Amino acid sequence: METASAKLPETAKEFWLALASVEGIGPVRIRYLLERFGTIEKVFEADLLEISRLPLFDPLLASKVLKARIGLADLHQHIEWYESQGIQIICLQDTTYPEQLKPISNAPVVLACRGNPRIIQKPTVAIVGSSEPTEEGIRVTLELATLLVQADYTIASGLAQGIDTTAHLTALTNGGLTCAVLGNDLMSIYPPENQRLAEQIYQSGAIFSEHIFPTVPSPANLSVRNRIISGLSLATIVVESAASGGAMRAAAFAREQDRFVCAIDWGNRDHLMAVGTRQLIKSGAVAAPVEGLADFVEAFTKSDSTPEFQATYVQGEQMDLF
Repeated sequence: METASAKLPETAKEFWLALASVEGIGPVRIRYLLERFGTIEKVFEADLLEISRLPLFDPLLASKVLKARIGLADLHQHIEWYESQGIQIICLQDTTYPEQLKPISNAPVVLACRGNPRIIQKPTVAIVGSSEPTEEGIRVTLELATLLVQADYTIASGLAQGIDTTAHLTALTNGGLTCAVLGNDLMSIYPPENQRLAEQIYQSGAIFSEHIFPTVPSPANLSVRNRIISGLSLATIVVESAASGGAMRAAAFAREQDRFVCAIDWGNRDHLMAVGTRQLIKSGAVAAPVEGLADFVEAFTKSDSTPEFQATYVQGEQMDLF
């Protein structure tokens, strides 16, 4: 006799979660399977030998893919439970999946979202930086985020202490929209001190995570989530950073994604938190002058594209701002 769980309907979301949960099958391999078989359902209908002979696969990975179907009923219940907690599961082919992420080869194929995922349909800019910023870094973040919100941009960041928190709070205070990307699942908030801030964000904005199952905010997870922050954004602006850290990873991901990278130009300032932004500027990031942020944002907002902004702002009349 069949159990109630065995009778649960199979939908595309269950297949997406089943595939995303397979160890060793990341976004690149999943996209390859989709290109090869056309739909997520047909992947599971494929012959074991056929999958094992594909580039990027072997018999072990192929068997893991096909075995993943066994837990589809449990995944259906997991989705229903998430939805009861106010969390949406968004798959790559859903209309609510962020369009900005789709061209990125290693973008997550499944996202969890609390709040309104459609807010990132508006132009979005990432503001990132140190979790231990200086007072000047906080001041610049306040001004920058205020100017961008006034220009009708959504602010993206990572909910970390310091620059991230300031960027989110400034957007909210000015009546703007903001989204955060976590390095853990959405059933818990990291850092826990930002629980109230997280609630404020998803009441009008959105919080995203690629982790559908319980996941700790490990250094690796916190680092790799930066590709989502940059991927949601037209540009990533680094306010303050040491030579390494999450903000520098966000900038590196933005470059890999052919997105715009900007960094606050602190001039000759002799401080650890100016080292990272100085390195970024030397390697090609656009310098945003501390005392010329209004002109910088105006030039950005008036451009139809970031390449146009780069041509007019970096090479044009406003070069004297540096």
